[in-house]
Amino acid sequence: MKHLLLSSALTVAALSSAALAEERRIEITVGELTCPSCSFIVASALRGVPSVEINGFEDGPEDGQGIFAVSFEDTETTVASIIAAVTANGYPASVLPEIDS
Repeated sequence: MKHLLLSSALTVAALSSAALAEERRIEITVGELTCPSCSFIVASALRGVPSVEINGFEDGPEDGQGIFAVSFEDTETTVASIIAAVTANGYPASVLPEIDS
């Protein structure tokens, strides 16, 4: 009986944590996009982060700047990991205020 209660409790806990998962959407501004392949390199870096999907790209307000709209599961990655993937490739990046879902 104890094993049944324990396994039931573990099942409820696992389902509860999955229910807390949330898809987040953010916009990331990236600088120093000075050649046609730069945005491709950044997009490849973003796709390498677990659960990240690129929803759009547009030129930024300044020359050589772009804005990537991405979504991700907050239980699989963090905003810091996403920014780190971009900056690891030599491009400065920062998060714009969050998009309402």
